[in-house]
Amino acid sequence: MWESIAAFIGSAMAIGLFYRAWQSNLIAFKRIAKLGALVLMFGSFMLWVKQHGPELGICYGVVAFSLQAWSWIYFARQRIDKDIKRVSLPFVGDLPQPRLAVCVNALIKAAACVGLSAVCAMLVTVVWTTGLNMSKVNQIALGIYTMPVLWGAASYWLCADSKLWRPICALSGLSVLSYLFIYSV
Repeated sequence: MWESIAAFIGSAMAIGLFYRAWQSNLIAFKRIAKLGALVLMFGSFMLWVKQHGPELGICYGVVAFSLQAWSWIYFARQRIDKDIKRVSLPFVGDLPQPRLAVCVNALIKAAACVGLSAVCAMLVTVVWTTGLNMSKVNQIALGIYTMPVLWGAASYWLCADSKLWRPICALSGLSVLSYLFIYSV
């Protein structure tokens, strides 16, 4: 239990060091703070792994880091928002109607982000977690932790790529291969 607490505190200190390095204007401090943060992150991951084993330790470490990072961002934003003075902008006229091609592209992208990326993430998660040599409970836990990450990464790729056909073809291909692997074995 003490190792988990030390890992949690170490990861919080690492996120804090990254935040301070980002705010600082001194290049030497930035480098030292980033190096210290990386050392703390590595040590924190090692403590998580020592306490919970490699499968769940890495998952706990990733979840702890992400929750702490989003907490730092939230509280920093709350502090910054108090100092911002709101400006009232003059009235903006009517916006032009989007073209039909833009609307169709946006609908395809939305359907692919919600549907195709979710199906692909689910199938790929099942394939790679069942391929690992661990107990069923750990496979399920690892799938629960990683499926949303894969889904988010696929959705991000769909939204970020300038050519919509590339991520759709790749995700469709991964889905088909995963489906064949699952149901042909």
